[in-house]
Amino acid sequence: MDQNEKDLIEAINSIDEWKGRKIEYEPVVGGITNPNWKVVLAGKAYFVKIPGGGTQAFIDRNNAHIASVVAAKESIGPLVHYYNDCTGVEIFEWLEGYRTLNFGDVFNKEIFYKIIETIRKFHQHKELILPLKQSPFEQTYTFLNLAKELQGYLPPEIDRMEWLAKKIEESVLIAGIDFVPCHNDFWTANYLYNEETGDLRLTDFEYAAMSDECWDFADISAANYFTEAMDKEWIRYYYGGYDEIQFAKMKLYKILKDIAWAMWSIVQTKQSSVKNFDYFDWFGTKMARLRQNWNDPRLDYWLNLVKGITVF
Repeated sequence: MDQNEKDLIEAINSIDEWKGRKIEYEPVVGGITNPNWKVVLAGKAYFVKIPGGGTQAFIDRNNAHIASVVAAKESIGPLVHYYNDCTGVEIFEWLEGYRTLNFGDVFNKEIFYKIIETIRKFHQHKELILPLKQSPFEQTYTFLNLAKELQGYLPPEIDRMEWLAKKIEESVLIAGIDFVPCHNDFWTANYLYNEETGDLRLTDFEYAAMSDECWDFADISAANYFTEAMDKEWIRYYYGGYDEIQFAKMKLYKILKDIAWAMWSIVQTKQSSVKNFDYFDWFGTKMARLRQNWNDPRLDYWLNLVKGITVF
């Protein structure tokens, strides 16, 4: 029995209604932040999430739980069955008949628009003010600083990465941020889709915070290699009309996202309890995209547009 299984058994034994009962379990593959399990009790299945090693340095579990409860109320996330505010263990309903979205699914027109509709519901949930307020830059600097503290690998472009993060921050903060509830880990693998009903659910709110809605846009666009036309259509559909400034901010945040997730990958190489995942491969894809996107000749135009500098 490895440590992840021991952690699961300990979590199960801490739940009074589960103690002493026959339980079956098996690991759920695909998670890259936490060890996840499918647990079956009396014929009913549950999804059990055990906090990954070292994640307390950058994940506020209580904040994530609040976001998960709101998503369930909005019917865009699974129902929350149990939460331990001391250990951070979460238990959700098992969504039978659902599958994880993959990269190719975003090119399905129906799914593309459903994704936008679900995140807009979360962004516009008027009753929700998450305890954690974190700008895109604060999240990025958290991962940069952790990578250095853990003495992880730093790419030769690290100085340019930090310089560009500051330039994007300077432009965005001149314009200001309208903080809304954001998922902040908004990529396809965090969506579950039912082919028969067409229902789409968003999961994994560990990185949720009050932030900039365009930060979420950039996340899914960068992770899935959206075309330019898809970026523009996302903006048009989300806002009900095309907005060049929001488009520019989305493009800048795509650069910042790859800086953030590249450094997250390095942090995970040093401390993750998730087994059989190549975090350096993950790092490589982020750096490859970053090197392409920061060479876009429109970069200065986007920086100036966002901070309100006119042509003349």
